[in-house]
Amino acid sequence: MFNRRKFLYTLTSLSGLAAIRPLNIISDQMKKTDNQNVQFPAVGNTPLVRLRNMTEPDSAEIWVKWEGANPTGSMKDRMALGMIEDAEKKGQLKPGMRVVEATGGSTGSSLAMVCGPKGYKTHFITIDAISLEKRRTMSALGATLEVMQSHGRGITPELVQRGLERVRELAADEDTWWANQFENPANSVGYRSLGRELEEAGGFDAFVMGVGTGGCITGVASYIKEELNNDIRIVAVEPAASRNLSGGPTGGHKLEGIGLGFIPETVRMDLIDEIEAVADEEAFETARDLAKREGLFAGPTSGANVAAAKRIAKAFGPDKRVVTLLCDTGLRYLDGDLFNVDSD
Repeated sequence: MFNRRKFLYTLTSLSGLAAIRPLNIISDQMKKTDNQNVQFPAVGNTPLVRLRNMTEPDSAEIWVKWEGANPTGSMKDRMALGMIEDAEKKGQLKPGMRVVEATGGSTGSSLAMVCGPKGYKTHFITIDAISLEKRRTMSALGATLEVMQSHGRGITPELVQRGLERVRELAADEDTWWANQFENPANSVGYRSLGRELEEAGGFDAFVMGVGTGGCITGVASYIKEELNNDIRIVAVEPAASRNLSGGPTGGHKLEGIGLGFIPETVRMDLIDEIEAVADEEAFETARDLAKREGLFAGPTSGANVAAAKRIAKAFGPDKRVVTLLCDTGLRYLDGDLFNVDSD
């Protein structure tokens, strides 16, 4: 005879979720997913996992939101869905129109995933410095790509600006809507639900997040400050080689999705309490440790988040809880240096 409760317990035990929250909460959350978005029920409500092997003695607990569980394997699914549905409600986006954007790959993949089922065409400007897997994902989801050359310099402020100039040209075409993730206020809308998910999972003392467009840290932090506890510390993470948030040098780096060389309008600096800079090498090594020591397969920016979270956890000490994000799945980075066995 089928025992639903035993079945759910077995599934959640296998995925590590049983150690996170009671079974009845997981069951309730599964019910809420369908109510959240009928067309895209798999977006959001991602697992929250405690790091067991990478925290130092006498440090705070570190918990990570596993955003690789979203449909495209990225937290950007939340943002894309929020922006598209906001534009539809405002009458800015209508059937048959084309959606354009300058993207490092994650936003483009997420926009393509949302736009395809809704009947919108997608055209994205991207760069060869991002992973091949991201470019292939965008194409697989139906997007047309223009790939700009980095000439081996990595992700630089100049290259980002060139991409924005090109997408502005595309946006001038008829029946075209520019998602404009760097200025669109709806960027943060999809991330407020992430703040609510953290609230439902229990108390925490700090939220640590890398800043690119700033939609995630702004959405989560605004929810925290308005709905929860103003004493919860909000920590922004940026590349050590491109410190536009803290006023340091801006240059090329390998942390995809953050360190743009400028502060987008979607970043609310007033919500940020502290800024941590992480070097490429430290972020890469932390991402590798996550895979080997925790069984969590994520990208380099996730490594930067956890590296910064470890610093905050050490400063906090025991009996505290630090939360951060694993932004996307490590499957997007198999072609590059991150998991290249020859580089070890």
